[in-house]
Amino acid sequence: MPNEHTNAIPSSREIAERGEAIYKDKWEAKLADETGKFVAINIANGDAIIGETSEDAIRRAQEQYPQGYFHLMRIGHRTAFNAGWYMSHAH
Repeated sequence: MPNEHTNAIPSSREIAERGEAIYKDKWEAKLADETGKFVAINIANGDAIIGETSEDAIRRAQEQYPQGYFHLMRIGHRTAFNAGWYMSHAH
């Protein structure tokens, strides 16, 4: 019986965990001079594809690895994007 998990699609959590681990182990120190740029981490082979914007990094990654799964990070930041909300009170 073939292994059913060989080509299993990783969950979003698995992609994030693998991508962050690869970044910390392999790329964080090497990319320190690229602060503010975006990096797409290929979770299958550990490659890092850098772009000036998030769209650029993902586009380049998909061109190079069309079947890849990527974790997007912003170099030198805890998260790729900041999110917030604002609530106004109408009187």
